[in-house]
Amino acid sequence: FFEHIMEIRPHIIVTYNGDFFDWPFVETRAAVHDLNMSQEIGFSKNSAGVYSCRPAMHMDCLCWVKRDSYLPVGSQNLKAVAKAKLRYDPVELDPEDMCRLATDEPQVLSNYSVSDAVATYYLYMKYVHPFIFALCTIIPMEPDEVWILINITFI
Repeated sequence: FFEHIMEIRPHIIVTYNGDFFDWPFVETRAAVHDLNMSQEIGFSKNSAGVYSCRPAMHMDCLCWVKRDSYLPVGSQNLKAVAKAKLRYDPVELDPEDMCRLATDEPQVLSNYSVSDAVATYYLYMKYVHPFIFALCTIIPMEPDEVWILINITFI
């Protein structure tokens, strides 16, 4: 994963709940292998409790959902948001089946992962990207700094 990040050098990394699941998972998994995520790719948890990196932005779509989607708290998971906001019905799997599927039917698990990635991408492109970059024309800060600022200020 780290090699891939360093190879493509993305300007924006988009996640859904990445600050509380994806990045901590990757960071912990890296530590198990004696790797330091901050040294490898530059991402680390900052004082605001979000993962950031100087050369790239991390946009966690869950922040937008919590702040601006007007969806009730119980409907803020990725599947519910994709259905409500994008009219997209992502693949759903029972979490209890995931380990079995990983060994017996990896294509099914792969479809599930791609479905989540598609939902996250379109949620970002339709709502978060235009919103945050429009704000950057008003607030003279970098996009991830604006993102952190509005989420700290309004949540």
